[in-house]
Amino acid sequence: MKRRTFLVSSAASLGLVAVGAGAWVYEDRQVFIPHLLHRLVGDFEMDERDQRQFVDAMAAHYGSKKLTALMGLYKIRQETGLGSAYTNVRVDKFERRLLTDFMVSTDFLRKQGQASPKVAFLGYRLPCSNPYARFELPV
Repeated sequence: MKRRTFLVSSAASLGLVAVGAGAWVYEDRQVFIPHLLHRLVGDFEMDERDQRQFVDAMAAHYGSKKLTALMGLYKIRQETGLGSAYTNVRVDKFERRLLTDFMVSTDFLRKQGQASPKVAFLGYRLPCSNPYARFELPV
């Protein structure tokens, strides 16, 4: 085999692998985020409309490209175990923020004692709803 033919076929193979890996990593955020939340939180129910509003609000806050990149990094780490110190910190932070955003944006904590609570989207990143937290203590 000639060197030029080998280099062209190698480049074509690497390009095909890169496109396949990109398709493998990319997943619809409307499917990925709820699936990940069920894995992190446990069993709960949420209307499709509320679920879509939560994911869209999250995408609007983080940016669609950044959210897609974080989802890709998360999926790569989960499926292959690959990651660097730089990417692992970002994936861990993404997981924690997703969980926090879900807890403060829904009524999940109010229905904590139920077996499979029906959760509603209240609004993205609402301030604390504790009525006693609104008052400052005298110094």
